[in-house]
Amino acid sequence: MDYEAIVIGAGFGGMTVARDLHDAGHRVLVLEARNRLGGRTWYKPFRGSEKSIEFGGTWVAPRWQPHIGAEIERYSAELIESPVPSEFAWSLGGDFSTAANPIPTEEWLDFERAIRAIDNAAERIRFGETPLDQRGLEDLDVPFDSWLAGLDLPPKSRDFLMGWAGFFFGAPCSEVSGLHILSWVAGFENSAVAWYVAVSQKLAAGTAGLIDALAEDSAADIRLGTHVERIENNDDGVTVTASGGERFTAHAAVVATPVNTWHALTTNPSLGASKTAIAQERMAGHATKIWALVQGVSGNFYGVGWDTKIKWLATEYSIEEGDLLVGFGTSPEALDVSDEAAVAAAVREFLPDVEVVRTDAHDWNADDLSQGTWMAYRPGQVMRHASALQRPEGRLAFAGSDLASGWCGWIDGAVESGHRAARAVQEMLSTRAMA
Repeated sequence: MDYEAIVIGAGFGGMTVARDLHDAGHRVLVLEARNRLGGRTWYKPFRGSEKSIEFGGTWVAPRWQPHIGAEIERYSAELIESPVPSEFAWSLGGDFSTAANPIPTEEWLDFERAIRAIDNAAERIRFGETPLDQRGLEDLDVPFDSWLAGLDLPPKSRDFLMGWAGFFFGAPCSEVSGLHILSWVAGFENSAVAWYVAVSQKLAAGTAGLIDALAEDSAADIRLGTHVERIENNDDGVTVTASGGERFTAHAAVVATPVNTWHALTTNPSLGASKTAIAQERMAGHATKIWALVQGVSGNFYGVGWDTKIKWLATEYSIEEGDLLVGFGTSPEALDVSDEAAVAAAVREFLPDVEVVRTDAHDWNADDLSQGTWMAYRPGQVMRHASALQRPEGRLAFAGSDLASGWCGWIDGAVESGHRAARAVQEMLSTRAMA
């Protein structure tokens, strides 16, 4: 055998596996199709600037996210806060407002009622203990907009919650499981309000600094630009074939790539029913993340809309040329992130008087190695697939943020899944040693 273990994918899930296996004394090969580490995180300069920003995964919340919190502590990674907003805009219920509060006073009681209902539903979820397909939660694994409709909310409260959930999951609420959305509230100690205010910290040296630290600690043989096409998985071990025909063998392997790309991976034997099904069904996350350098904003900006192309827009950095705003939408059909004029027009839906100097983005939906953004379970997918997606098959284990029990879709979830996959591989290796 060439190696004791092969890890396919060098995002946070895959590199956590590699580091953990090295800590346990194993030789590891990492195969990554991209020419860089990080997967769906990507820290690089904004176009025409020396200022590096996050084009993929960005925020961490170590108070509620123990796995990424442990990595931050291990590598002494510094955190910085997103700016506190002072200027606001809301496009909700058919109206546009620049008030500090998005919810008008006549809707406060209804909005509070909705928050209580969300918190109460989230409290039913045993967050992070087991996969989300827990008995008794079937009624939540429905389209979130349908679940929200049962609360009979007035328009601005409804649109605010739809905009917030839509931006967080990168898809219209009709496409995302209410159970998955509510699970994040459970992660914030069953508090929708905490969810709303807690996501403010990011890595001072960017995600690249932390992924590089993981890679160095792993001491793995890392081969970039190596696209895996086929995996042979049997009792004797695993053979991995790259697109150029090169073959690698190991006693065990880990697939740490996005579920939306699994349909392009040939395995023998074929993957189990749930893994095959989700590769065909695909998960729903298809966010449009944009950055815009603007001039003319009087303070740190923050805005949410539901009838806008961008659902959430906020100031993240100030540089000499102006302010760098980051925005998220839910439809690549509604906003082509490569069309600078279209992105500028979308920004001006919130800030009609600003000058948009430049925009920048990476189209994760058109990227063959992601084919979407972060994990957003479709209605019904949680109860059908969540446990099975984590389950090893033969001498093959699985990792990645898509497969987390807790923070599924976050960097924390990727690290969680990496720990689990590494334990599975260690068990495979120990069983082989005893045989």
